[in-house]
Amino acid sequence: MRRLMLAGLLAAALAAPTARADLPPVLRGVKTIVCLGDSITQQGEAPGGYVWLVRRALQAIYPDQGIEVLNAGISGHKSNDMLARFDRDVLAKKPDLVTISVGVNDVWHGFYDNHPLGDGPRGVPLADYRRNVEEMVTRARSAGARVVILSTTVINEARETPENAKLAGYNAGLRQIARRCGALFIDYQKPFRTVIDAFRAAGPRGNLLTTDGVHMNAAGNSLMAHVLLGGLGVPVDARSAVKD
Repeated sequence: MRRLMLAGLLAAALAAPTARADLPPVLRGVKTIVCLGDSITQQGEAPGGYVWLVRRALQAIYPDQGIEVLNAGISGHKSNDMLARFDRDVLAKKPDLVTISVGVNDVWHGFYDNHPLGDGPRGVPLADYRRNVEEMVTRARSAGARVVILSTTVINEARETPENAKLAGYNAGLRQIARRCGALFIDYQKPFRTVIDAFRAAGPRGNLLTTDGVHMNAAGNSLMAHVLLGGLGVPVDARSAVKD
């Protein structure tokens, strides 16, 4: 029952007009993609993970393009950690396109050690976070890479939590940086909320897309991959032809 419900919710969230699988403009000339992130991205390398699925889809749909997708996710990392290793782990790979997934830990870790307002020393303040992300975008663009900024996913599968409330400001910052710097912005918040809200409205409780409220299960990874591919311009009919 839960599997059938999930299939219907994912179909609704991913619905889009069909199109021919021509190479989207953002992927023209792209041979190397580096996916920067934290544990969500690092775990996305496993079979069925979102990075694994994106790699598999791009290679299947556009075999003549020869796209290589590299994973630069490290568990626990925040924007300051990613900036510190950006040249080594991203630019040294000579990417044509970089995806940046950062923010969950910057917010979530601020709630650690009994800091209910999220202002603990293990978090990254919004102003610092914005500077870190903007510097990474600037470095990537200066190196000739296209940049795709991914919004964060969720911290607990419930809309009304202090963590998700604080996360909203960080996602607004990402959207502003993308607009100001000319980067592509892909929103995960709307599809995640659409699916989770529909699931909750039908009565079930517990986690639908994550194992622990943060890290993706198979359904969450599938949704992340499809949203990312859609944001890159890969048509839904082509995505649907690639099996998980």
